[in-house]
Amino acid sequence: MGRGWRGVVSATVLLVGASLTSAELANAAVTVPTQPYLMAFHTCAPSATDCNNPSNHIVQLGQSADGVTWSLVGGWQSFKGSVPDVFRRGDTLYVISTSGLMRVDMKTGATTTATVSLNSGTYVDPSLAQLPDGRLILFFLPGIPGQDPAGCAPGEASCVRQIKSAVEVAGSNGTQFVVDDGARISETITSGAFSDPDIFYNGTEWVLYVSRGPSVHAYTSASLQGSYVFKAVVSNNTGGVPAGLRMPDGTIATYVHTSVGGSTEIRRATSATGTSPIASFQTSLSGQSLGLGTHAESPGIAVNAAGIECSACATSTATTTTAPTATTTSTAAASSTARLGASCTRVGATATVGKTRLICKKSGKKTVWVKR
Repeated sequence: MGRGWRGVVSATVLLVGASLTSAELANAAVTVPTQPYLMAFHTCAPSATDCNNPSNHIVQLGQSADGVTWSLVGGWQSFKGSVPDVFRRGDTLYVISTSGLMRVDMKTGATTTATVSLNSGTYVDPSLAQLPDGRLILFFLPGIPGQDPAGCAPGEASCVRQIKSAVEVAGSNGTQFVVDDGARISETITSGAFSDPDIFYNGTEWVLYVSRGPSVHAYTSASLQGSYVFKAVVSNNTGGVPAGLRMPDGTIATYVHTSVGGSTEIRRATSATGTSPIASFQTSLSGQSLGLGTHAESPGIAVNAAGIECSACATSTATTTTAPTATTTSTAAASSTARLGASCTRVGATATVGKTRLICKKSGKKTVWVKR
């Protein structure tokens, strides 16, 4: 639950269904982030004495021009929650955590908070991606009431832990999800933690990171909703609770958080595919650098671009109860600012800017947005 390797916590806290509020509420506006990269992460509440406890975590939102150096989004209102992720679709930014959802209107900066629910069970450690029809897909570690969901119960010699996915109910605006059949990953573990999934596309295949304490394991699949197989140990005791993002030059930026003395910070490294061992990471963000105390943890990374237009959302309502059809295509959301001639990162991704429909195509050694 974002604790990474820093200690086992009570599993009765922050299992969603829990919510930021009892209903959707409007909050004060923030300054609309304009830089190309966004990071959701959590820090420790100023009055807290136990930063290992997720109930003491609060969600922050940063932005960056290069993915290396970060600043807080102006006027950001931190809220109680742990292990956040961030994703932009159209003019809405979704910041999801173990406590629910905050949406940001990317035209006005207005924010709303809401409950997030699954049709079956609860989630922790959320990670968002997007289907080709524009619906959001949530990757998560299933919650286990009364128990730490990342490890085996006391007295168990081994246990099976899974990473699952769930698809947004069209029209629910990120608040309702239907769980896909089966599991994306199913592993038998005998010790330690299995937690904090992060999903991204590396240009060739889907990559699902899983935190194993202070380490990161990479699993891959040709299809977003398929079965993922183990590929490599990306971080070997050099940082956990990961996030990955394909950069405009095609390299993968991998983010982890790691302990440094009595503090924690978020570090970054780049590699060709995000699925090979990384020897070392460099500090990218610390709580001290942003005036947020000694703990900055659990990065969730997104590109500040509109992504795929949600055609399914325009024709459906939030009362839909039928489980969505699984898709096996590897089309990814746009991962750079969508405009004619600008670079993009996933061949075949589509976007609409005004009345112009764009598609990401390869041109020489680059991939760029062209008219479709």
